[in-house]
Amino acid sequence: MQAYSSITFYYRWQWWLDNRDAWRCFVLKTIDLLKADQVYSGFAMANPLQFGTRSAIETWERSLTPAFYGLDIDYDFVMHSDLENGIRPPTWGFLLSDPWREKLDLTRKQVQENLTHPRISITELHSGLWIELGEQPELYPVELGVPELPMLLNKLLKPIRNDEMGLLGLGQWEGDPNERFTDPDSRRWLARFDADSDWPSTQKRFIAPPAKRQGRGLCHSSSGSLPAWPVLRPVGGWRWVRPIRVARSRPARPCRALIQHPRGN
Repeated sequence: MQAYSSITFYYRWQWWLDNRDAWRCFVLKTIDLLKADQVYSGFAMANPLQFGTRSAIETWERSLTPAFYGLDIDYDFVMHSDLENGIRPPTWGFLLSDPWREKLDLTRKQVQENLTHPRISITELHSGLWIELGEQPELYPVELGVPELPMLLNKLLKPIRNDEMGLLGLGQWEGDPNERFTDPDSRRWLARFDADSDWPSTQKRFIAPPAKRQGRGLCHSSSGSLPAWPVLRPVGGWRWVRPIRVARSRPARPCRALIQHPRGN
């Protein structure tokens, strides 16, 4: 029997912009080093290290997800067992590992053909295919429409998506004034990139026109051609695992990478 262990990194958006090449090299090397099964990267609310504070983050997530298609939800304490049974919809960077690709009954070449798009890049690794939807993560405000690239990838990955992913966390309590995810809302949010989805509402939802901006083309490379392992050091007091203070003036926008890899029991 196998279970997942995981590692999560949070970092400032400006740090990522300044160090994206070193970041990518680090993540891709780590994927193969750990033989990762699932990896996600994009925007998410950072979870404080203190266990009880997760409740406050849940209310922010429920408040902000109807406004941003690209805001991911990542809480390994609740999700790790659910991720063993299926993936969640990627918003930007994603590892389609070979074991999960085989569940789709597709070869690597077939995956690449299905995702042929001038703004999608695919890097071949020993562990699978690292997929990036555009040059950088996006929050995708709802008023701009459902984004094209996540819909394209979601269509391919839908058969292995776990629509019963746990987003409830601690849940509501008697007298709780805050709105939180319910089971029906969780399923709607997980299916937000489906063509027939009604998230966040039928009145607000429309398909965004194809982006005019052209990014990098589809690229294929072997892990052996990656640059040497970079030396990453803290910049300006930044730390690998850094809880954030949630300011009420604007949503927090950490970029993050979650790496899930199997461990034997």
